[in-house]
Amino acid sequence: MILTFGCSSIDKLVQDGIGQPISTVTDRWGPPSRVTPDGRGGSVYIWEHWVDRGYGDRYLWSTMFWADSNGMIYKWR
Repeated sequence: MILTFGCSSIDKLVQDGIGQPISTVTDRWGPPSRVTPDGRGGSVYIWEHWVDRGYGDRYLWSTMFWADSNGMIYKWR
């Protein structure tokens, strides 16, 4: 799966995301690459994709959202 989104859409989503259900993100971006426990009874949802800068230079781009046990976003990175 290849995710495509611009920086402005990410900025808007994360600014508005705190306090919103994680489904706000999954409805827009699709399923995360992986989900792990947050150590507090909630989950960390991680979207990852490779970005090619050209000339064989690539890096892994990650966006993470922490959601509590009710599925409400309380943190992002």
